[in-house]
Amino acid sequence: MPVHHNMLGRTPSATERILFPIADRAMGTQACLVYENVLNAGTLVPLHQHPYEEVIVCTAGVAECSINRGPWERYEPGSVLIIPANTPHSLRNIGSGLLRQLAIMPSGVNQTVWLEDKGSIE
Repeated sequence: MPVHHNMLGRTPSATERILFPIADRAMGTQACLVYENVLNAGTLVPLHQHPYEEVIVCTAGVAECSINRGPWERYEPGSVLIIPANTPHSLRNIGSGLLRQLAIMPSGVNQTVWLEDKGSIE
């Protein structure tokens, strides 16, 4: 079992947000993906969906999520979002600092389908 160190804590520099893999096939997983998703203040993750369930764990910051273009719902550190497969959703950082969250997907391959322009992402 490989141990990977210093995987969290990156900061967007040239983009609005980063989606950094902390567990993927290149690191040895076969059936799941885990990303650290970091958004600058005021940044929006445009509407998108995945053909599988996604679990998002907020570790820092204050944000909102809209599911199926519904009303925005606030979340913060310790919040867990469970987004069903094939469900359009969007996220936005409404705080004054960075939003940090872990995105967990039960697939060996990222299959994000962007329903709007995906914007500036590393």
